[in-house]
Amino acid sequence: MIKIDNLTIRYDEIAALDQVSLELPPGKIYGLIGPNGAGKSTLIKACAGLIDIYEGSVFFEGKEIRRHRSWQKEHCSYAPEDVELLPYLKGQEFLQLIGRIRNSARLEEEIRQFNTMLGLAKKEDELIVDFSHGMRQKIAIAAALIGNPKYLLFDETLNGLDTRALNNLRQYMRKIAGRGKTILLSSHVLPLVRDWCDEVIVLEKGRVKNILPQKEVKQWKAEDFPF
Repeated sequence: MIKIDNLTIRYDEIAALDQVSLELPPGKIYGLIGPNGAGKSTLIKACAGLIDIYEGSVFFEGKEIRRHRSWQKEHCSYAPEDVELLPYLKGQEFLQLIGRIRNSARLEEEIRQFNTMLGLAKKEDELIVDFSHGMRQKIAIAAALIGNPKYLLFDETLNGLDTRALNNLRQYMRKIAGRGKTILLSSHVLPLVRDWCDEVIVLEKGRVKNILPQKEVKQWKAEDFPF
């Protein structure tokens, strides 16, 4: 369970988030949508522990993450859209490094699984500096999945993935959500939000405007997308 309680984050005098409260029980994929500047990235970064100066609280399983940072780092993974990688490592070397940091008990098996799932197998011996944007996104996603984290936070990370990788990833994420994982992802891509997410959180001007069930979002057409 992720619980966000009256979360307020300001940049200078501007409130990026204004008294946001949410409860995200395990076993679901949650979508996060809103116009540019709505506070989506700020919310995800706060949950990832990358922002720790704020009013209110963020809890993972009852643990306030500013006081339980080590626990949060062990059980939660985060992948942004503009990911910072180590460009002069090979893709395989980068994933091995992440797996060792996360103490993965089945590292080589996980690397093979995610390389195949995301279409990275033929690129594993190439330097990251030579990767396209889409390939870098795939490496970031594979790194986030390694180590079997309970909580997965994706901030526009799925943009640029090819159809096969998206389909494979969707099936995998549905499977792990069914096993009790909690997944929060932000996206401006209507089919992804509509087809992947059990619930969709709508942010606007730093506040929660609405929380919609999948059955309602599934009826949307492009012209119905609110942003």
